[in-house]
Amino acid sequence: MKAQIEKIKKTLAAEGASANVVNQLKELREYVKAQLNEPGYVRMLRLAYENIEENGDYTFLFLPDDDGKTNLAYMLDLFADYNNKYNREELQEVRNLMEGIEPEEEEDDETAEA
Repeated sequence: MKAQIEKIKKTLAAEGASANVVNQLKELREYVKAQLNEPGYVRMLRLAYENIEENGDYTFLFLPDDDGKTNLAYMLDLFADYNNKYNREELQEVRNLMEGIEPEEEEDDETAEA
């Protein structure tokens, strides 16, 4: 899987969010679907390539100061080591963004008392 991810990142760096990247994401999705019991990651990969197909670029910007190419590469870096506890937490945040789920804000003590 890591080799597939590196190949996608190399294509992304050379071509941007191209049809080749979409096809590679689809292949990675099929691998994840067949080999891992992680339906959330299967969904993330589908949302990623559908986003590129619809917009011509990856438009989920969870790193606000960077472009779609950087954000997609970062998501793939997290995905490459998805068993890491911290990566799993960040991947969940990315997935929430992709699905349009707003992050829950913690209430401070004053708001809770009011």
